[in-house]
Amino acid sequence: MTILLFTIIVITMILLPVGLAIWLRRRFAVPWLLFCVGMLTFVGSQIYHIPLNSWLDDLGVIGSISADAPDLWRTAVILGLSAGISETLARVLGFYFLFRRKLANHFADGVMVGLGHGGIETMIVGGVFTAGSLSSLLALRGVDLATLGLSSAQLTAVTEQLASIQNSPWLVGLSLVERLIALTLHVTISVLVWHAFKKRQVWPVLLAVAWHSFLDATVVYAPQFLDIIWVELILLGLVFPGAIWLWRQWPAPTKIWKGQSWRTEMGLLGTAVAKDLLQQWRTRRVLVICAVFLLFGLASPMLAKFTPELIRSLPGAEQFAELIPEATAADAIAQHIKNITQFGFVLIILLGMGGVAGEKERGTAAIILSKPLPRWAFLLSKFVAQATLFFVALLLGTLAAYYYTLVLFEPLQLGPFLFGGLLLWLWGLVFTAVTLLGSTLGKSTGGAAGLALLGAIMLLILGGIPQVAQFFPSALVGWAGQLGLPRQLGLPESVPFNGAAVAANGVLMLVFLITAVAVFERQEI
Repeated sequence: MTILLFTIIVITMILLPVGLAIWLRRRFAVPWLLFCVGMLTFVGSQIYHIPLNSWLDDLGVIGSISADAPDLWRTAVILGLSAGISETLARVLGFYFLFRRKLANHFADGVMVGLGHGGIETMIVGGVFTAGSLSSLLALRGVDLATLGLSSAQLTAVTEQLASIQNSPWLVGLSLVERLIALTLHVTISVLVWHAFKKRQVWPVLLAVAWHSFLDATVVYAPQFLDIIWVELILLGLVFPGAIWLWRQWPAPTKIWKGQSWRTEMGLLGTAVAKDLLQQWRTRRVLVICAVFLLFGLASPMLAKFTPELIRSLPGAEQFAELIPEATAADAIAQHIKNITQFGFVLIILLGMGGVAGEKERGTAAIILSKPLPRWAFLLSKFVAQATLFFVALLLGTLAAYYYTLVLFEPLQLGPFLFGGLLLWLWGLVFTAVTLLGSTLGKSTGGAAGLALLGAIMLLILGGIPQVAQFFPSALVGWAGQLGLPRQLGLPESVPFNGAAVAANGVLMLVFLITAVAVFERQEI
């Protein structure tokens, strides 16, 4: 029950900003580009905000954060100012870009930017970091904490957090409340900055900096002396005036949504997905992709089993035969994952690079969109169809790999092994979303392939940086390689759940899809 509650909260924090943006878009026809600009302003602000805090810490300006810290108030004020100034500056640059191109003339446009800015923070801080923290804490249940080499302060903190989760799991819901408060603040501040550009006034920007700084300083200072519930009530009181101001400023719809009903659009999406799947069947893509993945599944255990024996059979190999270890089920799984991630990676790009760019080249996109099919449904149908094909092919390959590993090696744990296949599917979905974005940006199929490959390589490079590796697709691959292995290999009985990796890659996929829709809805077909 506790895990289910945590899962619902994390999923809500990831999807809530998108749901609010969809509602706003359907009411005022606000473009997705503004949501993307909002996301970019937050991410861009952290590029200099985080190094700024690190520099201030090196200078000794920022002290420790604890109730007995001598300069806690100064630390809280400085951290609040660094956040308020950094993020407001990014908002100013974002709205400068939008107003120069006359893309933010309405009140709802400012709200959409705020939803993007606060939304990506909610997804990252509320969704990814919360999932990572909770999965780490839950993995410690039943573990002797004294064996972890923690300091007395760390041991006390972890013990209290574990007790809080076990005795009062509903307290985790306060993280959702905190993210809602932060999202309200970001929307309010974004509208203030929008108001500054609209009215050509400076005071709204200064108010935005002061308000943001004061609230962030409170977040640093208050928890050292008050229970978390009182802290949330204080924060709620600080953002409540802004919520009232937003409500009073809220105009009647000026750009009325002229599309179909939600039920009609979902029906059109289903029809488009069925059309894409039928096209893939008629072009034999389904058979080819399934056959390739099935071949990978069958061949991987055999390669792991017989490659060492083939090497031993070579002339002169008897001199170093003892140095060649016996193949195990771990080698079979590693070979299977290696084949999927190397060749499957190429297949994903080849399969998806012409999804949008190819139809634009042939002129079929204009014909399809002349019918009452929303552009977002056109794009998502490509993604869903490819995701479905990849799921079926990967399932066949995973079952084949399991069977041949069972025959050639010792038995595997079927449930965890299948879950590892599900992680590889999520890994593939991230690259599918990147490929779809590249196909949307590209003017030709070749250009789309180049952009998709560039984006995929960037993900692989970022996944190789130890400090952030757990937030990129490579973390899913490493996790999948540990699942389903026989316990005789000396591995732990259970592999810890990496909630941060799942949530982070889900957010990446969502961001790529939203960006693709934002770009596509502004293109002339």
